[in-house]
Amino acid sequence: MTRERAFSLFLVVALLAGGWLMARAFGGGEALVAEPAEADFREWLWSRRALDLMVQIGLILAGALGVAAILPDEREENDDSCAPR
Repeated sequence: MTRERAFSLFLVVALLAGGWLMARAFGGGEALVAEPAEADFREWLWSRRALDLMVQIGLILAGALGVAAILPDEREENDDSCAPR
């Protein structure tokens, strides 16, 4: 599997997962409205895990893309002109 194909597959899976989570968070019939004043942020966050999961998926995707950007291209890996003689 080439690097470009693996990257494309990862990107498709990440986009599908993100879309599914957003659909669950915003399309479930209940809107993200403010809870009563006695409910604090911690209870709200734990009752609505989709927002937390979307942020985590975004951070993982950004990290993976950052690592992929640093790695050398296949042309650089197969180039023998830099090999010691």
